[in-house]
Amino acid sequence: MFGSSFMRPTALAAAVALGLSGCATIDKTLGDNSDGFACGAGALAGAVLGGVIVAAAGGSSKQIAAGSVAGGAVGCVAGYAYKQRVDRLKAVASAQGLQAQVREIEAVDASSGKKATVGLEAQVQLQEMFPSGSASLTDDGRRKLSALAQEFASNRGKAQPGQATKKVLVVGHTDSTGGAELNQRLSEQRARAVGDILASAGIARQDIYYQGAGASRPLADNTSEAGRAQNRRVEFVEVDNEQVLAKRVNDERSNAKYLAHGTAAQPKVKAQAPGNKAQVAQKTDKPAPVNDDKAPTLPEQPAAAVIVQLDGKGGIDFGGTPVTSTQSTLASAITPKSSTFSIISPAYASAPVTSCVGDLPRVEGEVKNLATGATLKDYSTNDFFPGLNGQVWGSKVNGHVATVGPVGILRDNAQVAVAPKMQFIANAASGSRKQSPVYTSVANSYEGETQILYRVFALDQKRTPVSCMDIVFDKRAGSAVAGEIYYPKQNNAYVAQFKPKLVR
Repeated sequence: MFGSSFMRPTALAAAVALGLSGCATIDKTLGDNSDGFACGAGALAGAVLGGVIVAAAGGSSKQIAAGSVAGGAVGCVAGYAYKQRVDRLKAVASAQGLQAQVREIEAVDASSGKKATVGLEAQVQLQEMFPSGSASLTDDGRRKLSALAQEFASNRGKAQPGQATKKVLVVGHTDSTGGAELNQRLSEQRARAVGDILASAGIARQDIYYQGAGASRPLADNTSEAGRAQNRRVEFVEVDNEQVLAKRVNDERSNAKYLAHGTAAQPKVKAQAPGNKAQVAQKTDKPAPVNDDKAPTLPEQPAAAVIVQLDGKGGIDFGGTPVTSTQSTLASAITPKSSTFSIISPAYASAPVTSCVGDLPRVEGEVKNLATGATLKDYSTNDFFPGLNGQVWGSKVNGHVATVGPVGILRDNAQVAVAPKMQFIANAASGSRKQSPVYTSVANSYEGETQILYRVFALDQKRTPVSCMDIVFDKRAGSAVAGEIYYPKQNNAYVAQFKPKLVR
C-alpha cells in the first residue's frame, strides 16, 4: 500500500522492540554485578540499538556495522549511567520534598521477554507548584523544579559526530475537574513552562519536547481528593534519541492501562427499589456464627443497591437493565496488549475496568519541540485495521436500530482516525423507517492483544437517546465481538447488549 520510503520508519519501531534479544534485565544485573558487567550489558543494548537506527534509515551494511560500534560505545556508558541517574533524581526529589516516582524504562523483546534499559521516567506530583487553573509556577515550585532540572542537565555528555543527543519529554497531567479541552490546554502550558526550566538549566531547547495530556492518563481514582492529587503531575521522560522517544509516545497513546481509572467525577446514584431480585443483594438465612468467648457475630448485611444516574431522559428503550456500577465486565475481559516498553516495578493496573458511564472523552495534545514548536516526527503508518476503515456499524436492539460510524481505527496503536456519529430508528420492528437526527460524537480507542475497545460518547448528553457505547472489535477479523449501549431512562442509567455488524 505504501512505498518502502514511507514504511522504513515503522520498521525501526519494530526493530527497537524485537532487536534487543539477549540483553539481561539491567536493573537486576546492575544490582548483582560489577560496574564492568553493567558496561558490557549496556554496550550490547547500545550496539543493537545503534545498528537498528542506521538500518531503519536505509544505511549500507558498513554503515550498520559502524552504527553498532558507535551504539556500543554509548551503551557501555548508558547501562550504568541510567541506574546512577535514577538514584540521583530520587535523592534530589527527596531533598526538595517532592513526591516523585523515578524508574528506568526498558525495551522488551516480544519473542524472548528479555529487556534492556533505554531511558528513564519520573512522575512528580504538582501539589502547590501551580496555582489552580494557572500555568505560572509559584516561587516554591520553580525552586524545586529547578533543582530537578539541574540533575537532568548534568552529565548529559557530548554526542560524537553523527550521534544523537538525549531527548527529554515533559508531559503535563491534570485531574478530571473541568472540561477535557481546557485541561489539555492547561496541561500543555504547564509542560512548556517546565520545559523552559530545563532549558534554563542548560539542556538545549531542540532536545526538549513537551505535551499536554490533560486528564487522559489517570494513575488514581478521580472521585477522591487523594486520587486527584496523584493525577495532577508532571512527567519527565529521558531517552537516547528521537526515534525511541517517538516509539514511547505512540506506545502511551490508546494504552488500556489508563482505563483502570475513569475520568468522570463521582457518579450520581440513587437507592434502587428492592423489587428486582436480579439487581438487589439477597439476605442470608443462615444463623449468625457463635464464638464461645465473645458475643455472637452478626452476618454482614448487604450494601444498599443503587442505580447510576445520567443526564437526559433518553426517549428510546433498548430493553436493558439498570446500571449499578461504573465497572465494566466487558472491558475487563480484554487481554492487555504486549508493550514495547516496560517500567521496572510498575504500579499500574493491567486491564481496563471502567465502563463509559464512569469515563469522559479523553483529549491529549501533540508532542511539540520546545525550540521550534514543530510536532515530533511520527514513525507510524496510515493503514487501518480490517473492517475499521471508515464504515458504519449497526444492529437492531429491542426492536430499534442503532448505528455508529464512520468507524476508522489506525493499525498503529489503535488511533481513532475520524469522529463518528450516532443515529437511530425507533420502533423499526414495527415498520418505522423514520431516522433520528444525526448526533455528533467523539470516540476513544484502547488496544488489547487481539481486541480493541471502541468507546463512543455523545457530545450532547441531554438530547441524545444514547449517552455512550462500548464496542469490542476483533482487530484481526474486523468483526464486532460484543458491545454495550448505555442510555438514560427517566434519568436512570440502563445498559443493553449491542453487537453491531457492518451496514452495507
